[in-house]
Amino acid sequence: MNVKKMSKYKDLIVAEKEKVLTELLNGNEIYNTLKEEDPHGDLADVAFQAYEKQLLIGAHQKEKDKLEMLNAALKRIEDATYGRCIDCKEDISDERLTAIPFTLRCIKCMTKFEEKKRREKM
Repeated sequence: MNVKKMSKYKDLIVAEKEKVLTELLNGNEIYNTLKEEDPHGDLADVAFQAYEKQLLIGAHQKEKDKLEMLNAALKRIEDATYGRCIDCKEDISDERLTAIPFTLRCIKCMTKFEEKKRREKM
């Protein structure tokens, strides 16, 4: 991959990383507000408040996972391995990298990977 393309993807990843960090910070503020509130209302209200907290925790974990993948993509850029499928070692399409800049696999290998995971769950 040429330097210009690598720079383009690095910019995409850094922008996405900033967005994720902002979402994590906002999520922390909301969670802290919910955590400080004493449960109030009837049993249904209290249950809904607990459910809301759990949703925030789940969303928070997804954002942390995404941040980890973005950091790994930046490391691959530094190592000059970015943009190559980890399975077939072929170049990942520009369209896929633009859509999912932290992807590890080309579409063909990702399809195989997801199919294998589905079969393992059965």
